Amino acid sequence: MTSDVYDDGPPSPWGSEHVDLSVYARRIGLRDLGSGDPVDRLRALHRAHVGAIPFDNLDLVADVSIGLGPAEILRKLSGPRGGCCHEHNLLFGCVLEHLGYRVDRIAARVRLGGEGPRPRTHMALRVRRGTHTWLCDVGFGVQGFLEPLPLYDGATSHQLGQTFRVRALSSPFWTVEVYQEDDWTALYHFTLEPQQPVDFVVAHHFLATHPRSMLRRTPLLQLTTPEKRLHLRGLDLLEIRPGVQHTRRLTRMSLEADLACFGIRLPPDRLSDLARRLITHPRGGKKKPGRG
Repeated sequence: MTSDVYDDGPPSPWGSEHVDLSVYARRIGLRDLGSGDPVDRLRALHRAHVGAIPFDNLDLVADVSIGLGPAEILRKLSGPRGGCCHEHNLLFGCVLEHLGYRVDRIAARVRLGGEGPRPRTHMALRVRRGTHTWLCDVGFGVQGFLEPLPLYDGATSHQLGQTFRVRALSSPFWTVEVYQEDDWTALYHFTLEPQQPVDFVVAHHFLATHPRSMLRRTPLLQLTTPEKRLHLRGLDLLEIRPGVQHTRRLTRMSLEADLACFGIRLPPDRLSDLARRLITHPRGGKKKPGRG
């Protein structure tokens, strides 16, 4: 590791000093988190995190409580499991602070897959180092970006056969978009106002407990690598590779192997409970999912 880590500074209100970087490095498959050019390092970290740790709302579906302390999140995500946006981006932000980046946790309103006003329950990161500023988000799930996006008006990035764009709207609002079906589709709107830990405690409480929270309705899993995207909604498993899409239906017998495709292993009792929920109340549907 390099010497520009958070250990020598004051305690972080986000608990960054409690993250074990060696455990995190093993989880995302990188041997050295702290060397190299800061721009290339951030890109490699973002890509490795998204490719190794899936979006995973199984705990919320099963009414299992989730702690938001960084050490607790890392223990869970090393299970191996995945997590929702708050778990992913809280952990990633702490790792980046540990490595000397300046990180603001920002709140966003998800636009993908719905109409009308939505609460600011999604979490993303504004990350700065020197003269560079990026939008990082390792926890959006479906249609999420593999690498950080430059954070300035009109910035575009081509990734995995898709094009993403950041736009400044009427002050103070911003949006991040993906180009699909010959048009730009907003993923979410956000402002650059730094949030406090309690803001996401409240947002997470809504996502975890409110009866209309979409993260409580049906299993949503997503894993994005440089080679493919895997997406599970209810019983429908979609695999997308360049030029190829394949969809199949999960069964009780295939469930364990299908979860393993995402790098997820559940204890036998949790696996049986999930199978009962899926087979009895699949709640799949065709609507495009957004994220919390």
